[in-house]
Amino acid sequence: MTNDPEMLTGMVLNGAHGIFDVHTDNGILRCTLRGKLKKAFIPAPVVRSATRATSRYEKITSQSKMKRGENGELAIPAMPARLSVGDYVKLRRLDATTGMIEEILPRQSELSRRDSASTEKKVMQQTLLANLDQAVLVFSTAQPDPHFSMLDRYLAICESAEIRPVICLNKADLAHEDYVDQAAELYTHLDYAVIWSSTVTTQGINDLRSILQNHMTLFTGPSGVGKSSLVNAIEPGMALKTGLISNATGKGKHTTTGSQLYPLTGGGWLADSAGIRALAAWNLAPEDLASCFIEFRPYLGECEYSDCSHIDEEGCAILQAVEDGAIDERRHRSYARILLEEER
Repeated sequence: MTNDPEMLTGMVLNGAHGIFDVHTDNGILRCTLRGKLKKAFIPAPVVRSATRATSRYEKITSQSKMKRGENGELAIPAMPARLSVGDYVKLRRLDATTGMIEEILPRQSELSRRDSASTEKKVMQQTLLANLDQAVLVFSTAQPDPHFSMLDRYLAICESAEIRPVICLNKADLAHEDYVDQAAELYTHLDYAVIWSSTVTTQGINDLRSILQNHMTLFTGPSGVGKSSLVNAIEPGMALKTGLISNATGKGKHTTTGSQLYPLTGGGWLADSAGIRALAAWNLAPEDLASCFIEFRPYLGECEYSDCSHIDEEGCAILQAVEDGAIDERRHRSYARILLEEER
């Protein structure tokens, strides 16, 4: 009697045309999906005990984020509807280089965008990255000048997805306008991590390397801000070797899944920014957008009208906070711009 083929736990690095590269403790295996998963991505929930976790993948999946419902009961994380880069899976090893994915494990987080095939009647969501820990949002201090309204949009997306954002102000060696320092001070006051970096002086490089360690991180930002140079400073040769960083316009070669993960020598994973062009706050429900601006949260529920949009209504607690100087006026303009775009 022969033993069953080896069962492993791993993480999806990339995928195209139904073939996925999966990183396991025993190396990278090229895998396909078991037939039942191809027809319906509805694997049965599996509860694992942390005391039985032996590999680092078992430990990660056993500690999957568990939220409590209104009655205090533990809720199992939502099962994915489609396999994406960053998903943890259970697979059956077929030989030294290939495997068969048997089960998709619950996600802790996901970063999504509207599927290009969506219509007004049928909106579909495409997950760019699953189980993302954080996003490093790179903007330059000058050449080009930073557009903080775009940064505010990215921050709102991260807040909605419960992904930790890290603001990186690159090209810190260049002379820049005073409003850049003022914005950095504001974001710091809001408890966002702000790192000033320069590949010329090496300022902030060690800080970035430390922040990336043992995390799954999206490294993204507008075109021309120096992402490739930063990546090469953090992990020499990576951007050149992998073509990791493309412009935020999305004009780059990437797999049909839209993303790929690359290992860092110090531990952790770096995700490319393919598809960031299509990221927008469209999938933030208008009624939830205000809570994605963290300085708004203390005032939510305090408005005179329960359906207040916080744009121009009388008795709005957030507008009063703007007038009092407790909320920055520019940040409120960013909120209003996103909200009005969503309601079109």
